[in-house]
Order: sequence, then C-alpha cells, then structure tokens
Amino acid sequence: MGEHTEYIARHIKTDLCFGKRLNVDNSAQIEFTKGKQENKHKKMQVLPEKHNVQVRDIRGQESSYTLDKNGFVYLLHEMPELARVSDEEYVKETIIPETESLVRNITGATRTVTFAHRVRCLAEDGALLARNRAPAHSVHSDFTIRGALHNLETVFPDTRERKRLLTGRVLIINVWRPLKPIQRDPLTVCDWSSVNIKAESIPTCVILPNGWNEVGRYAFSPSQRWCYLSAQQPNEPLIFTQFDGSKVDEGGFTVPHSAFVDPEYSDFAARESLEIKMFAFV
Repeated sequence: MGEHTEYIARHIKTDLCFGKRLNVDNSAQIEFTKGKQENKHKKMQVLPEKHNVQVRDIRGQESSYTLDKNGFVYLLHEMPELARVSDEEYVKETIIPETESLVRNITGATRTVTFAHRVRCLAEDGALLARNRAPAHSVHSDFTIRGALHNLETVFPDTRERKRLLTGRVLIINVWRPLKPIQRDPLTVCDWSSVNIKAESIPTCVILPNGWNEVGRYAFSPSQRWCYLSAQQPNEPLIFTQFDGSKVDEGGFTVPHSAFVDPEYSDFAARESLEIKMFAFV
C-alpha cells in the first residue's frame, strides 16, 4: 500500500453538498432531455444543503480500510500508458481488462462485466448529466438497490441468465483512478460503517432520453466519517462498492462519495481521473 511510518495527515475542513431529507416524501424524480435538466418536467427535486465536515486523510493507514468493512479500499496497482485514455480501443483492450482483473483479485469474483467508463475533468458543462465530465460536487451514490437491479436487467436482458446470476453474490464496483497526481477536487468517500442508509438515503430517479436510473442522494449526519487519500497518485486506484446483492435486506451497500474543494489547491489545474464501473459476480 505504500504506507508511511512518518506522515503528517492533511485532514481538511470543507463544505459538502448533501440532500435535504423531506418529511413528506423522501423520493425525488428529475428528468433530463439531451443530457440537460428540464425544470418543467421535474416532479420534485432534492433540496441541497451544505454542511461543513472534516475529511480525514488516511494516508499511512490505508490497510485499515477494506471493501467489506468500510465499502472502499485504496490499492497499489500500476496501469501502463494512462496517457492513452482518449484511445477508446486501448481503454477497451488494455485498461478495462486489467482493471477487471484487479477487481476479481480483491473480491474473489469469478466474472466481471464493465458497463460504463468515463474520464472526468473540467471540460464540460456542469448542467450535463450522462455526458458530463466535470467532478461531481454533491454527495451521492451511483445506484440505489432499485437502480442497481434495473441496471442489471439492462445489461443482462435475458431473464433466465439474470435469475441465475442473482443466485450468487452480485456487486457493482466503481474503480476511480487519477490520471495525474490529485491536487484540485479530490474525491472523498464515506466510511460505510458510519452510514445509516435507512435514515440518510434519498432515492432519486433520473429520467434520461434512453432510459432511467435511480441514484442515491444522502442527508447529512454528524456521525458520518469522510475519508480521502492526500496526493493520490495514478498507481493508487480507489475501489468502492455501489451495490452488494447480499446486503439488500439491510437496505443496501451504496457508498456515498463526492468531489470536494481543498482550499490549498482550488486554483490549480483541473483534476483528471478515470472511473470504471462493473458488475462483479462472486
């Protein structure tokens, strides 16, 4: 893990944008047309509210965190020629297969199927959704249980195959890797052991021109523990859980995460990162 015996942690106090939990109905629906939000179609929007939190730097303590206990893990893993991420064939033929192999090794999965990948930077309009490449500055998870099962149905439309897959443990894993050392807009993840999903999750159905997804927004709780890895390097990917079929009865396992502002680096060059989302069948 490249842990250090002597390291001064850079814990950061910063504002994170949470969802405001509504008393009457804690669900919301947002529609998008051509990738942009259409206000006239909104049934109800999650109200945002900022809270100042401490984001804890776990540099030097990486091995204390695991997928099963905390919902995330940082690993040392070299990936050759990351500068070629704009080459879609190279991504599909080299980067994705090597990333899937990494996930199989750490989860014990016998099969992995990538269904989405995206390079993030500050190159596009923050109002965009599916095509947006800007860092997401709001606390969210990529799926709820409902959204994950719908995505499984989309990726595996054959009913018999899907039923067979669901007899085992089905995970959705997000692998987030810097393309350059992270300074501006690092990513923070919430230690899953500090999340009360039934009290804090706000399901949000997003309607897109080609389908829908249900993502999770999260309400703030002072018991939440937010973590990041300072000066995260391209060979230090973050792996975190966005669905675990074995935890459905407990309300899910969908780790909240968000980009955040580190005041020391707010004027630095835009952050560049690659995220790869996949099903892992254990």
